[in-house]
Amino acid sequence: MEKRKLILDVDTGSDDSVAIICALLRPEFEVLGLTTVNGNRCVDYTTENTLRISELMGGTTPVYRGCANTYISIMLGRRPGYPRRDGSGPANNAGVHGDFIDQCPPATIKEQEMDAVSWLVKTLMEAEDDSITLVPLGPLTNIAHAVAIQPKIVNKVHEIMYMGGGYKIGNKSAVGEMNVWLDPDAAQVVLSAGFKKITFVPLDATHKAYLLADDAARIRAIGTPASDVCASLIEQRIKGYSTWQKMVDTDELATPLHDPLCVMALLDPTVLQNVVHAHCEIDCGGGAAYGQTIFDIFNGRLDALPPNCYVALSADREKYVDLLVETLQRSK
Repeated sequence: MEKRKLILDVDTGSDDSVAIICALLRPEFEVLGLTTVNGNRCVDYTTENTLRISELMGGTTPVYRGCANTYISIMLGRRPGYPRRDGSGPANNAGVHGDFIDQCPPATIKEQEMDAVSWLVKTLMEAEDDSITLVPLGPLTNIAHAVAIQPKIVNKVHEIMYMGGGYKIGNKSAVGEMNVWLDPDAAQVVLSAGFKKITFVPLDATHKAYLLADDAARIRAIGTPASDVCASLIEQRIKGYSTWQKMVDTDELATPLHDPLCVMALLDPTVLQNVVHAHCEIDCGGGAAYGQTIFDIFNGRLDALPPNCYVALSADREKYVDLLVETLQRSK
């Protein structure tokens, strides 16, 4: 079986951790590397978390430290990146993610000497055409910088499967989703770069694919170190979301498990529902709509811009949970 080559670009908190574990467990995938970025927490934390998860899964998948600040702050010096290196700043959502993945001990393996952006450019330029799928699960800072350094990498990417954005749902603001809100300029750069296919897996889909305490119990019952970590992280998220952003489709306490939905969608595209070909622009203006993914969907205007992405507006919750459980059973 020919494996699908993946690069996961992560701001590793709890849902990134489950996504990494699932991607490494699937025989259909070859994970070439894990690149870290400033996002859920500062890049010092996200890199350590990624190393811990990589070590849990055998420690053979290389980890590359990425950008500590936003695209514009690095390119133009316009404003500082968030969250800051001390962990403070708007994305300090430790109630959902925690500072570190405490279910795993401190990593003994080390990050690679090469930085994430340089490695992305090198790896993509050396690849056969259209052979690598990028799976960004945080701000798009690393990928935007890679495009700025070497625009030819867009021809080397088969697809971008991105957890980010929202059509009718926000979490950082009424209209802004955290991954895009943290670096909207980078998201706009990637959208405008000319990649063959970009699929957004936004909050509209991930909130339909929520997990309950019973689902965490199914995963814990698998009885492996990997499944125990995932179950604990899901339980932590359920507690955090009970106060941060309650799910509207269930009366039970629940959590969206955003990032693994991208991995499961690569395994079985039918886990995503109501996938629409649309044009998207990112609001980078700094006002009330800052960070909004403005999807032009079902509008029908004669002067509408041509589609530049796909966006999933819903998901099959039962299929998603079953895929997660089936994947984690492979850790036995």
